Amino acid sequence: MNEDEDIYHSTFIGSQDILAKCILKEEEMNEYLKRTEHVNPREEHDRLYSVMTNETRRALLKFIDIYARSFDEIKDKFQLEDEQLNYHLSMLEQLFFLMNTESGWKATPHGLGFLYHTILK
Repeated sequence: MNEDEDIYHSTFIGSQDILAKCILKEEEMNEYLKRTEHVNPREEHDRLYSVMTNETRRALLKFIDIYARSFDEIKDKFQLEDEQLNYHLSMLEQLFFLMNTESGWKATPHGLGFLYHTILK
């Protein structure tokens, strides 16, 4: 895929405010870009909408925001069982909104773009 065809990344990579907020390290960003190189935003839309209409997932993304949050920190805040929390985090990870890194759960540029530029409340 060439740069001109990369609609998915171009929708947020050009947004300097989102990149400035993203705390992924260079190697984490490279991993994220590699994982998402196959994503077609047109096909992803329905799935994204169905996943993000869930209030808990929106709250998780808002809580993580520009920070690295540990599983225990998230669990304490949301008072969810491990299984429930893992499920919601995994849904956000499958959308490439979050990454589980050595320093904790972090939002990706796509997750921050959704958080800062979407109307769902």
